[in-house]
Amino acid sequence: MRSDVQTFCKVAIIIGILAIDVTWIALTDFRFEGQSVLKVIAASAFCGLVAYTYRTWRPMRAFELVCTETAVLLAFTAAAAPLSYLVTSLARPLIDAQLIGFDAALGFDWSAYVGYFSERPLLGMICSVIYLTTLAQVALAVIVLGLMGKTERTQQFVSAVMLGALVCIVVSGIWPSAGALATTRPPDSFWGSHHPVVDLAYKQTFFDLRSGAERFISLDKMKGMIAFPSYHGTLSALLILAFFRVGHWFWPVLVLNALILMATPVEGGHHLVDVIGGIAVAGGSWYFAGLFYRPRISRSRQLIEIPA
Repeated sequence: MRSDVQTFCKVAIIIGILAIDVTWIALTDFRFEGQSVLKVIAASAFCGLVAYTYRTWRPMRAFELVCTETAVLLAFTAAAAPLSYLVTSLARPLIDAQLIGFDAALGFDWSAYVGYFSERPLLGMICSVIYLTTLAQVALAVIVLGLMGKTERTQQFVSAVMLGALVCIVVSGIWPSAGALATTRPPDSFWGSHHPVVDLAYKQTFFDLRSGAERFISLDKMKGMIAFPSYHGTLSALLILAFFRVGHWFWPVLVLNALILMATPVEGGHHLVDVIGGIAVAGGSWYFAGLFYRPRISRSRQLIEIPA
């Protein structure tokens, strides 16, 4: 029953975000491609149907859990991604100057750091490949943890992913950042033969949303608009936390995501403090999500037996 309540709460959050999206789009000049949501509806409905099957007709808790949490993640992503575009359009003052100052205080030089990878094409290619594994890792985490029977850990992970995304979206709307790449704008020759995942052409959507030149939202063409705090950093840190003390999985996940965190300034065009902020968001999200999944202690177990 407790899992049902928590799933209901997640669905309620998704509905709330959708209501904000629909209202915001209806009251502004934004346009949304309705057809782009059909794939998400179909995939979420399929996962929900399978989950219902494993709950009622062929009870298998692990499969039900995996399908339910996957459906939740799919629906949440479809709701939260447009919201990130909408808050970007608020066009509040950028805080990149302050973030560069924080990086400098930490002794971090973005141009020198990224330049090191650009001069080594093989190293740059490795960074690109591992950086692109993050979303696949999130999906794999739900499957692996769910099938291992770690019900509360799986649910806590999905809840933390959702909470972390909402925090990053809200913070990026209030204190927007273009990122180190878009602020520094190095010449094409700076990159050599390396082509990062996020380049200046990719970042142009961010500026178009702020200026009003871009007002079309399609789930088929979504880009990451959040620079500070880095949501990529949040997801990598959450993956590490999710697999902490989970058999032989922890060390490979730790190493891979530590490398992703190191590659984030290169492939995502982030300030170092963006990554640090993303890790902080992950820690807070994991903690607060965990409050809902702590086992309840019955009153009888709380009583202290007093010796005669």
